[in-house]
Amino acid sequence: MSIFLLQSIFLVLLCFIIGYVIARFIKQKLYDRAALKTASNVIDNEDRAQPVSTATQATGSANEAEFYTSIKPDNLQIVEGIGPKMESVLNENGISTWSQLASKSVPELQAILNKYGNRYQIIDPTIWLEQVKLAAAGKVDDLIKLQKIDGVSKLENMMYLGRKSGFARYKQDDLKIVEGIGPKIEVLLRNAGIETWQQLSVAELSSIKAILHTAGPRYRLATPESWSLQARLANNGEWSKLKEIQDKLRYVRPKQGEQEIAEA
Repeated sequence: MSIFLLQSIFLVLLCFIIGYVIARFIKQKLYDRAALKTASNVIDNEDRAQPVSTATQATGSANEAEFYTSIKPDNLQIVEGIGPKMESVLNENGISTWSQLASKSVPELQAILNKYGNRYQIIDPTIWLEQVKLAAAGKVDDLIKLQKIDGVSKLENMMYLGRKSGFARYKQDDLKIVEGIGPKIEVLLRNAGIETWQQLSVAELSSIKAILHTAGPRYRLATPESWSLQARLANNGEWSKLKEIQDKLRYVRPKQGEQEIAEA
């Protein structure tokens, strides 16, 4: 067998081995990314919406940027892989805004996750930083494209569901988004120091009732039992759940006095 033939066989085998190694590496990277993303979602038990159709994207693109600006920079849940529980973990460690998260390094974030046990230790925060830097820079389209690499864009779904559910007309922290709160009650709450969805979401029911009681007999007819829950869903961008709850509330016919207050 000639030297040339041996060299040819060797080169063919070498190319095959290199190609195999590269293919395995790429496959493993894609698998790891998918696995880590799944682990994040298991922790937060997040509901996923169906992909937005091309036709729907086209009709909604006009007010897409406007709706994005209504999402406050302390809503870390626009990042794929961050849900309520993960956001709570980050908040506990002094990370509550996009810019604060973007300023952290992967080792710093990994050190935080390591404190919370095995389920958090396997999360790779690298993909968070890619997303949150785009969010902080206001690069909506780029962020949606990045999230779509793995399938559905979480941010796009949040914006689409907000428009579809009829909430696009409300700006961030407009308390009237809550079923049962009209302009007059909103003024009462703001005067009492409850000015944001987040503040309303953690307000004690007894405190809200006290505010209404002090305002007079008409306001005592209001039923604020669901207001904190509605505010939390609005603050988290969980529009489909908020609409579902509000549809149920509207099904029960309110008392006339309560209806007058809500619509005032």
